[in-house]
Amino acid sequence: MPVALTPVGMFFRKAAHKGRSFLLSVPLKLKILGLALALILLFGAVTIYKVQAALSENFDAFLREESRFVAKELSYQAHDYLLINDMYGLTQMLRNTVQNRPDLRYVFVRNAANQVVAHNFEGGFPVDLIAPPTDFPLRDSGPKLLRTNEGDIWEARAVISNGNEGAVVVGVKGDSLRSQIEAITQSLFRATLLVAAFGILLSLGMTWIITRPVGRLLEATRAVRRGDYSVALDSTESQDELGKLMEGFNAMVLSLASADKARLEKEHLQRDFLHRVMAGQESERKRIARELHDQTGQALASVMVDLKMLENAKNKTETSQSIGRLRKAITEEMEAIHDLAVALRPSVLDDLGLVPAVEMLVRGFIGRQGIAVELTIIGFAEKRPDTCTETCVYRIVQEALVNVARHAQATEVSVLLEWRGEKIRGVIEDNGIGFAPELVDSKAKLGVLGMRERTQLLQGAFRIESSPGEGAMLVFEMPAKAGVCHEQ
Repeated sequence: MPVALTPVGMFFRKAAHKGRSFLLSVPLKLKILGLALALILLFGAVTIYKVQAALSENFDAFLREESRFVAKELSYQAHDYLLINDMYGLTQMLRNTVQNRPDLRYVFVRNAANQVVAHNFEGGFPVDLIAPPTDFPLRDSGPKLLRTNEGDIWEARAVISNGNEGAVVVGVKGDSLRSQIEAITQSLFRATLLVAAFGILLSLGMTWIITRPVGRLLEATRAVRRGDYSVALDSTESQDELGKLMEGFNAMVLSLASADKARLEKEHLQRDFLHRVMAGQESERKRIARELHDQTGQALASVMVDLKMLENAKNKTETSQSIGRLRKAITEEMEAIHDLAVALRPSVLDDLGLVPAVEMLVRGFIGRQGIAVELTIIGFAEKRPDTCTETCVYRIVQEALVNVARHAQATEVSVLLEWRGEKIRGVIEDNGIGFAPELVDSKAKLGVLGMRERTQLLQGAFRIESSPGEGAMLVFEMPAKAGVCHEQ
């Protein structure tokens, strides 16, 4: 069961979809450039963050140790000045120490009575640093972090002579170290920017190398879409996947050009075939009209004359003669009409089926051409295909025999019709002079085209195998029961 998304989920889903659409619409150059720049900046940012974090952690540890070390060191030095009560010398020593150590913010000394007796401040000791006596025990104190208006200060305390003479208080701010850390961070940032600039230049070069063949491939694709199959890409410039892609593209263009040429030739043959069919139909109509006019019309006129003579017959002899002439004229005209009908479509194909029609066709071919024909029929016992398939097979065999008689110069022909499973297979082979299929003249091509079209319209297969001097073999196969019939 699908789970309904919350408004927030729907928002993020739409945002993700829009982001994906935007990324897909960005040009390839910008994608490569953006990816390289993003990786460089991400790496630089992570590096700067890690370095700064490590330096900051070491920085605090260093300041703690430095405050303790300086306080301890100054406690030893202050002991000598306190023994001789040289407060001036002690003050100068403290100021010199602060000047020589940039990380020190302040140093002062308290005596055993908890009074500040020396310090490094020029304008007087700050009131904020004067702690009540209870807040300043005379003993060593570990470094502690003070939050001041000047920033963080690490303060450490070291007693003088076990606290009998007072204590030294040191405040370490670490300004110089902070400046060094900032300098290192800025240096890393500048290095990141420099690497990013170099990465941009390198990415531009790489994108040019990558997108240049892609752009040429795109232009060639557009040319092919316009129908220009003369384009060819130089695949030798690149030996990687793009080079292989261009090789495949060139092979595809050659195949498309060959297919387009075959398509145009087929369309031309189909138009020529259609024109010839229409011309043949018109010629056949004219012939039938002429036959009906010349023969049937004259025969009917002769019948009318004989009927007139029969009407005017004076005796039984003239009546018998007129009736005989009428019978002969009608018989001859019936035979002529029958021959005309057989020429258009043999009635035996409709009455008895494919096998008797093909047998009659072969006998007529042998009688007219004097060429031996071996007819073999397999699997048709007590079975008959539908009318469409019968007509298609009959016309293919008829056209094949016509082509043999016209072009093959053969002495023997074999015709095989086999009903195998749900399909009918036919093989027509001759021992003639053969031909090269690509050099067939237009008239023969039209005959082959007609047979192929008939077969393909029934979802069948058709092929011709031949070579000069080797005869020819025609093979076709089609369903015995056609789903859609185009033959009438």
